[in-house]
Amino acid sequence: MNISVTDPIRPAWNHMVRILFKPFAFKKWLALGFCAFLAQCSAQGGSNSSQVSAQPGGYERGFEAAKTWIYANFDLFITLSVSGIFLLILIGLFITWISSRGKFMLLDGIVKNRGAVREPWTNYKTQGNSLFLFTVALSAVLLFCFLLIGGISALIALPDIQSQTLTGLGVTSIVVGGTLLFFYILFCISLSFFMSVFMVPTMYLKKMRAVEAWETAWNELCKGHFGSSILLFLMMLVLGIASGTVSMFAVCATCCIAALPYVSSVVLLPITVFFACYALCYIQQFGSEWIFFKNYCHFCNYELQGLEEGHICPECGK
Repeated sequence: MNISVTDPIRPAWNHMVRILFKPFAFKKWLALGFCAFLAQCSAQGGSNSSQVSAQPGGYERGFEAAKTWIYANFDLFITLSVSGIFLLILIGLFITWISSRGKFMLLDGIVKNRGAVREPWTNYKTQGNSLFLFTVALSAVLLFCFLLIGGISALIALPDIQSQTLTGLGVTSIVVGGTLLFFYILFCISLSFFMSVFMVPTMYLKKMRAVEAWETAWNELCKGHFGSSILLFLMMLVLGIASGTVSMFAVCATCCIAALPYVSSVVLLPITVFFACYALCYIQQFGSEWIFFKNYCHFCNYELQGLEEGHICPECGK
């Protein structure tokens, strides 16, 4: 089976144009943008900046004041710290859950060319909740691995830490920790790519739970096509760089209004839809059981409604 990473680009672009611009419907943009916002909210973040006195000794005085307050109110400090951590965990779990449900809402809107919210939220409740639980469990495992890497590095460098010197053990700790961290980051990127490009579409198409979809996607889409999967990742990386440039231009052209939450999801919706369609069109090359866009040519997106099955596309001749 010949799997290409370039052939899906044209139909993905055509699908994006068909969904968003033929015809242009602002209400559908708002609905799809909302679904995209939910799907991407776990990956979005913000930054806060605070000013600390730049006068000489400002940092030291602030640190000493904080330390004095902690010593004087240690019980309250522990209570606030534990409560804050617990609250952050709850917020993180809620965002992950919303994002898991939103991914299927976005896919449904793209595949069925509609701007629905309530119906896909209900129809893919099982898949969304399964993805949420799988993501939480996987995140816990990855967190444990990260702490394990830190523990191994600290254990190697423990004599240097105790003596407050840098010897061969300290250098070894840096090399070992850096190497393990590099492969850890690479593994996390690979997992994220596999889940978003292969696993989630499999769950959507075949109405599977997360673990079953993981096995199916790996065995049927990646295993035996590892080279194509790597090329797909590289192609999406190149396209991502190009789309990032377009996104920056859009943000600058709108005086940063396009960078606001939800607004960015609507303004940059063509990019989001294109990448989703590109992944789906890539998967469609694996056979008739992997078709997302029915009644459309897999090569050029020409509508085949009314033609017999197996009929040659009159647009591209394939």
